[in-house]
Amino acid sequence: MILTGTILCSFSLAQVPVSKEPRHHDIFENGHVRILDVHIPPGDTSMIHIHATPSVFLILTNTVKVGSQVISEEKRAKLNTTEDENVWFEGFYKQPRIHRVWNSDTTEYHVMDIELTNKNYIAIDPPLQQAGFTLLFDEKPVRGYRVNPGPSVKISLPARKADILIVCLSDSADPVQINEKSFNKKGDWLYIKSGNTILIKGAGTSKTAFGFFELR
Repeated sequence: MILTGTILCSFSLAQVPVSKEPRHHDIFENGHVRILDVHIPPGDTSMIHIHATPSVFLILTNTVKVGSQVISEEKRAKLNTTEDENVWFEGFYKQPRIHRVWNSDTTEYHVMDIELTNKNYIAIDPPLQQAGFTLLFDEKPVRGYRVNPGPSVKISLPARKADILIVCLSDSADPVQINEKSFNKKGDWLYIKSGNTILIKGAGTSKTAFGFFELR
C-alpha cells in the first residue's frame, strides 16, 4: 500500500498544465488567447500534461506516427460541421484531458494549441457568407472557418465585432498577403483586433489554406 501510494503521488506531481509543458511554446498571450506552438521531435515524448481550457487544435504536419497515453479525458463528439480532421474545438467543460504524446516517426510533429482564456464573452456578427470560407464550428468562445482564398484572389472583409486570429495551414511558394503580413508556411499567424477591416490577397498559383477564428 505504501509503495502504491508513493507511485500515485509521484505520478500526480509529474502532471503539468499544458502551457508549462516544455514542448508547448507560448508564443503569444493577451488575456483573450494563449497560442502554444507545439514541436515534438522524432523519438521524443512530452511530459504528462493537462488540457483544461477551451481550445482550438490545429495539426500542422502531414501524416506522422504519433501516440497518446491518455490518463483522463471527456469523450469528444465530432463538433465540426464539415470534414476537417486537422482543425477542431474542444471545450473541456466537464473533464480535462490528462495525457502525454510521443512521436515515433522520423519527422517532427507540429501542432498549434490555441487556448481560449477569455471568459467575458461578447455578442459577435452573424457567420460570414463569403466565397472561400467554410464554417467548421460555432462554439461559445469561438467560431472557426477554413479559408481557401484561391490564387490571385482579393477578398475584402468589413470590420468585425470579434477579435480575429488567422493561422496558415499550408506551405506555399507564393505567399498570401493578409493586411500587412505575408503568409507562406504552416503556423504563420496574425491577430487582428475588432473594428479593423481585413484584406486577403492571393498571389500566383497559391493554394494556401487558413484557419480563421472569430473570438467571442
